[in-house]
Amino acid sequence: MYANNLKMVRQALDLSVAKMAKQLDMSASTLTSYERGERTPSVEFLTRLYKVFNINTNWFVSGDGTMFNAQQFDAVKPELRSEVLQILKEQGLI
Repeated sequence: MYANNLKMVRQALDLSVAKMAKQLDMSASTLTSYERGERTPSVEFLTRLYKVFNINTNWFVSGDGTMFNAQQFDAVKPELRSEVLQILKEQGLI
């Protein structure tokens, strides 16, 4: 389940493997191996997901709850969320 959830997180944030790996301070090959289910993520990795992207670790390992801890993220109008993501991309932050 974690492999599919990791890919869902990356896609929700509209990040390439390379950009997500950089933000998590890890190699792209390690991240890819997690997404493919070839390796099991460590507790340290789960901690990074939480700290960097505010990912709900319960959702990540079990599928229960919401992807992001901050409920307000999903409450933001889709247009505004898209605009914010575009600005972050243009600034090279994601």
